Amino acid sequence: MFEPVSVEKCSSYEQLEINKALDNAIDAIGGLDFVKEGMTIGIKANLVAAMNPDKAVTTHPALLKRLCERIVELGASVIVGDSPGGLFTPAFVKNVYKTCGLYELEEAFPGKVKLNTNLEIKDAEFPEAVSIKTFIYTAWLDDVDFIINFSKLKTHAMMGMSCAVKNMFGTIPGTTKPEYHMRFPEENAFANLMVDLNEYFKPALYVVDAIDGMEGNGPTAGEKRHIGLILASKKPYALDMVCADIIGLGINDVQTMKVAYERGLGPKSVDEVEVVGSALLPDVKISDYKKATIHQSITFEGGSAFNNVKSAVVKILFSTKPLVRPSECIGCKKCFETCPAHAITMVTKKVKGKEVLLPEIDRSKCIKCFCCQEFCPKGAMKVHENPIGKMINRK
Repeated sequence: MFEPVSVEKCSSYEQLEINKALDNAIDAIGGLDFVKEGMTIGIKANLVAAMNPDKAVTTHPALLKRLCERIVELGASVIVGDSPGGLFTPAFVKNVYKTCGLYELEEAFPGKVKLNTNLEIKDAEFPEAVSIKTFIYTAWLDDVDFIINFSKLKTHAMMGMSCAVKNMFGTIPGTTKPEYHMRFPEENAFANLMVDLNEYFKPALYVVDAIDGMEGNGPTAGEKRHIGLILASKKPYALDMVCADIIGLGINDVQTMKVAYERGLGPKSVDEVEVVGSALLPDVKISDYKKATIHQSITFEGGSAFNNVKSAVVKILFSTKPLVRPSECIGCKKCFETCPAHAITMVTKKVKGKEVLLPEIDRSKCIKCFCCQEFCPKGAMKVHENPIGKMINRK
């Protein structure tokens, strides 16, 4: 049986309400029983970009504050960190911490809680991995006794959903992430990479900030959507299944859940998960949550000519690609800089009579990793669906 998943209602980021809901969510699955006096606990938050907490892109500081408080009360110290998308340098990371409102954690618990400043990287070998048997990771994770993965519930253009499993991609240094997209451009291989990282680091606890989530063009440029929940579990796979079910997704919508099931690590459906806590799943499901995209790896089994034709037609109809919206683009070159396939060039074009610098995508090189969409600071890079496929999907 899979690890139980706790689901607690929490209507706002007001501190007193958070304290009660987060405590209930954690305590319902055994609490912080692994934390002992004198330990150092690492909280791996979702700090993908320097964005205000109200944007629902990053783990909210009020939740991190309560978790830190609980750990400090047990006599341990805390390091909070992540590797944002971009340069893994002191100036860049400090700006992310500042914009995400995290310096208040150090102020609230002086000497006991600190934001990570160890920006070294290390090499890892993981022979049991499916995708990534050797990789580099952020060395600060070796400075802690246990890791707590504190993710944010969001849609994701490539994986369908960014939550507990996907959050461990932040163990890879920022500028290396696009390289790994290039190494594993196919959805199944990239999803296995995410699972490999979870199996290598084995966080002791997973918590999800789903008070405000993100729908649509996630994980950074979508729309904030109130969900009103905090979830927790000792393992990520059943936790992700519950989160997906709440926002109307299933195993075929989230590739990380699919490969986890194939590897015997996760459930096939939410019916196989023991859900505990005060919130009942039927009461908290959201029927109209906007998905990020339709996945590209839709095929029909069998090698017949007819099935090959069906697969080709479906691939065309339901394919997705990144596409810039010129009116929102500021010509910052972020997409150009982060594209692992070097499929983007910056060109000067006329828009409404004015010459502007815009990205141009070479479709023959594009691997559809959606790094350009994920790291666009203005959300100008959109996930574009085939109009006919989009119409069929809506129906």
